[in-house]
This record gives sequence, C-alpha cells and structure tokens, in this order.
Amino acid sequence: MCLSRLSHYCGVGIIARVLGGALIGTVCTFIFYFIPLVNSIAPFLGGLLGGYYADGGSGGGLKTGVLMTIFMIIPGFLLGGILGSILRDAPVLGGFVVASAFVITLVIVAHAALIGIIGSVIGAVLAERSTIYRF
Repeated sequence: MCLSRLSHYCGVGIIARVLGGALIGTVCTFIFYFIPLVNSIAPFLGGLLGGYYADGGSGGGLKTGVLMTIFMIIPGFLLGGILGSILRDAPVLGGFVVASAFVITLVIVAHAALIGIIGSVIGAVLAERSTIYRF
C-alpha cells in the first residue's frame, strides 16, 4: 500500500483533504455560476470536483459537501445583508427589497447546499472506486 493511502487510512490528513475539497468545491461553484447554462448545475459540478479531491468515500463526500455549504452561506448572507442595508431606505421598495434579499439568498443557498452535497458524495465515491492500490 502506498504511503499516501496509508496516511489517509491512519487519519493523518483527512481533515486537510476535506477542508481542501470544500474550498475547491466552493471556488469552482462560484466560477461555474458565471458560465451561462452551466450555472444551474454549478453546485453539482463544484461538489463533484471537491468530493473527488477529498476522496473519503460517501462519508468524506458528505463532510466536504456540508463544509462547502457553510463556506457558501457566509458570503451569501453578507452580500444579502449589504444589499438590504443599502436599499432599506428606498421610499417605496425599501422593506420589500430587504425581505426579498433574505428570501432569495436563502433559496440560492438551499439550492447550492442540496445539489452541492449530492455532487460531493458522488465525486468522493467516484474517487474511491477509481483508486489503484500499489503494493
């Protein structure tokens, strides 16, 4: 068994792989959101790449997907809060914009979370199945 797989099974570096996979998945998702027609499956593709990098089976893929979701929640609600605070004093639409910014952010994060976790689990399972053991 090669040294990298041995350290993977002994627990050394698992957290780093999951954290790195979540960061890769988040960055790839944000990049894919800017590509037309791909943006609807951007969280799936980002999760797939992040889960494949994490390579921890379905459990590692789930951890990567949940951590990826947490990384996406933070900027989503920050941007929604900034937009709401800037436009809250608008004469007619102020309260509506604040409420809708929160709801839209919640819907986008829920979409990214669900599809991203599914993609991450599939990516991790694919990575686990494609691993070649060396003796």
